[in-house]
Amino acid sequence: MREILDEILWSIYYQTEQKVGARGDGRFFILNEVLRDVHNFTSKQLNSAVYDLKRQKLIENKKSYEGSILVSLTERGFLRAINFRFRRLSNKKEKWDGKWRMVAFDIPNKCRKGRNALNYRLKMGGFYELQESIFLYPYDCKKEIDDFVKLFKIEKYVRFGLLDFIDNQDKVKFRFGIS
Repeated sequence: MREILDEILWSIYYQTEQKVGARGDGRFFILNEVLRDVHNFTSKQLNSAVYDLKRQKLIENKKSYEGSILVSLTERGFLRAINFRFRRLSNKKEKWDGKWRMVAFDIPNKCRKGRNALNYRLKMGGFYELQESIFLYPYDCKKEIDDFVKLFKIEKYVRFGLLDFIDNQDKVKFRFGIS
């Protein structure tokens, strides 16, 4: 069941970003469009999943609109969708473009919760810890990083870089199984 919930949350998150963008508050849209895009699940499974998402306060209803239900991700739902995306990053197997993505941060103690959460997500996503607050990743992950730091309001403490070369990169390539 968790797989279904995560798929629906990710679909809401992804489609909200794609279709609504910066219009209005950019959060509400029609749930029926999401359900149509979630494959290989029965309608009973989907209805049960939507009920569970509401019960767990991961989505909220606004109102009905022409027979469809408008929903929005709550902050908890947004975080869970991002967590789902980070978990999928660790399984990413695509052709490497020869560039390293570097995430570096110096987050003060007053934002400890955000720092710990970012550190945890980077490790969960399979990032390579080059130093205590510098992580490397071989594939595109900018959107996930941007969304996460925005959610925790730590944008001014986190830097993202695209590197062509790092010394001792053979060790990092080996870690990611890149030849």
